[in-house]
Amino acid sequence: MASEGYLTRRITESLKARQETEQWYRLITALLHRLELKPSDRTEAVNQYNQLTQHLADQLEIDRHDVHIFPQGSMRTQTTISQRYPVKFDIDIVVKMSGTRYESLGPKAFFEAFGKALEGREYITGEPDPKRRCWRLDYPGKRFYFDVTPAVPDRTGFTGSELSVHDPDTGWSPSNPDAFADWFCERAELRFTFAMNVMKSLDEARSQVTPVPEEPVGIDDILRRALQLMKLHRDMMYWNEAPDRKAAAPISVILVTLATRAYENLIAKQQNGFASPLEAVLALIDAMPDYLDHDGSGWRVENPTLVDENFADRWNNDNGVRYREFTRWYGRLQDDLEALFEQSHSAPDEDRIRRVFGQAGVEAWKESRPRENGYTGLLGGLAAHASGNPDQPVKTGSKSTLG
Repeated sequence: MASEGYLTRRITESLKARQETEQWYRLITALLHRLELKPSDRTEAVNQYNQLTQHLADQLEIDRHDVHIFPQGSMRTQTTISQRYPVKFDIDIVVKMSGTRYESLGPKAFFEAFGKALEGREYITGEPDPKRRCWRLDYPGKRFYFDVTPAVPDRTGFTGSELSVHDPDTGWSPSNPDAFADWFCERAELRFTFAMNVMKSLDEARSQVTPVPEEPVGIDDILRRALQLMKLHRDMMYWNEAPDRKAAAPISVILVTLATRAYENLIAKQQNGFASPLEAVLALIDAMPDYLDHDGSGWRVENPTLVDENFADRWNNDNGVRYREFTRWYGRLQDDLEALFEQSHSAPDEDRIRRVFGQAGVEAWKESRPRENGYTGLLGGLAAHASGNPDQPVKTGSKSTLG
């Protein structure tokens, strides 16, 4: 799908020739901070999460120690992005239930019984809406929605499966969201050497409820930040597409898995091999297709912690629609990045930036431009490190609105 090192080589050579690596790095840094959820939105979502967990614990009518509620997906892995209005960000929740009350229920009856437990707060959450494996709570008028997946201890017997969840096609389906999130987070904590240098100057009788992670994501967190950029590009690309095309867009868990495998390999082989975080991100994107597998049964993106789960299983029964959409998105990502970075940072085509990263990208470019009094806040510290002078005092202009 992509020649080895194509994106990294072409873009980095162009930036070095024009001596603009530092300038475009500042733009990406500013954009990444704009992708953060607004503190008020995040606080409201977490408060609603805590309220919902208490409601569920009360409604399920089982011993509190037999209920374990925890976040999964992008909020657990900390790769959520602030969505363009009116699109909402989501919080994925798993509710694991043990004990005897639900042991005799089949997957469909269990799923429907759980839906009943969600009732009673429609004035806050909206009507519970059944999806394939979860119940969606829309929270009308809010910037977020919840996807709540009921689960029981594993009933499938698959190696690595921790839970079983309802699936309309297979009945009980194996699942291990905790193990997958741990696999991702352990690798995301690995760092390239340059990244650590860049960041030196920055600053019982109850149900089991795992809180939503609150640690800030630093700009040295290459894997998480690269995934945020790719999700933003995907969302921008499919914004005005027809519903059937949107439905076939690359799903986040596939992007997460491919990117994490690529990142792990880059850390192992080239931990000291990149001159800048931007170069490392480009190399990661270059390598992602290497981890797409194809065998006699079709395409595979294997869950690394549950070998019997294939995240790309739907690619094999849709006449190739989802695979073609992945290749279309990936090709567009490469083309857009190359077209974006071949411009002069001092006078780029704003429409081209907007097509790739939306209005947030345009605002990030404006934020990244040199000012008469120097750069603001965080950007000043990064500029000092990029120039090789980390002890240079940080100049301040007007107060940053990025938080």
